[in-house]
Amino acid sequence: MALKTRSLAHLLAFTAVLALPACKNGGSSAQKSGSAAADKSDQTLAGVITGADGLKTVSAALKDTGLSEVFDGAASYTLLAPNDAAFARLGDAGQALQKPEQRAALAALLRDHILPGYVTRDDVNDALRRAAGNGVKMKSMGGHVVTFAGTDNAVTVTQEDGSSAKLAGDPLLAGNGVAIPIDGVLKKL
Repeated sequence: MALKTRSLAHLLAFTAVLALPACKNGGSSAQKSGSAAADKSDQTLAGVITGADGLKTVSAALKDTGLSEVFDGAASYTLLAPNDAAFARLGDAGQALQKPEQRAALAALLRDHILPGYVTRDDVNDALRRAAGNGVKMKSMGGHVVTFAGTDNAVTVTQEDGSSAKLAGDPLLAGNGVAIPIDGVLKKL
């Protein structure tokens, strides 16, 4: 099992490295943001997610599936992090996902919330302004396309299956990535 998790981590890291040349430099995004989270830029993405208010469920899920190890590496990622309330709204389906025998399904769900590269909320807003009303699409590490739509404080992200969530809360900026809280889970269960 540990070998499978380590292989998955290496595969995710390799895939992200291929996408890095098209991504922004993490340092400049953190400086541009001006948020209080910029103070945490010397930590890894795994470090800023651990213990973050409102993200305890996703933090535990990342640890349980072994994906938090990926966020301790050098490659940059953006996590669209469902907040605790989003997981609570899943009810029984969400509880079932947290059982040990469902770790593979939980890992697949989480990969659909991970984008390659360092993408801040400012980057999303800038891309939406340039798109002039058209959605901005990105491919998740799970291989599905997510579409961002809206403006500044009212941005929605939608997955291919039609599930959607709003960007909710201040992003957590780390030296190797960004966690952007969202108010839903990007998967119909």
